[in-house]
Amino acid sequence: MCNKRVLVVENDVSNATILVQVLRDAGFDAISTWSGREALTMLNPGVFDVLVVDDYLADQHLTTFLRRVHQLSNAPRVIVMQASAPTEKQIRHYTSFGASQVVQKHHLAELRQTVSICAAEMEALLN
Repeated sequence: MCNKRVLVVENDVSNATILVQVLRDAGFDAISTWSGREALTMLNPGVFDVLVVDDYLADQHLTTFLRRVHQLSNAPRVIVMQASAPTEKQIRHYTSFGASQVVQKHHLAELRQTVSICAAEMEALLN
């Protein structure tokens, strides 16, 4: 998984630090930002393979953010994370706005595995 770039969008600094470290330990090149708006400025085509975003963004509504990401050329795979286990209704809702997956934030092994799957999907698309 070397060189697969992941952007974590999480407004809680301690959560962001943990998530980035878990992903780095798994071999990803991971960085974070607290801001959805800042994340959008960082999402140049091909820069990130996977975007991991909290279901709460302090500076904009998540569905607006997802729509904007989905409109980008070569948009990364998007994983929405939330505090509780996602329901089928929540999964359908977020995927209708372009999310690839929805996971429970504090299940770090599941998150790591989901990032690996999404990164592999992006690699397959580009090859």
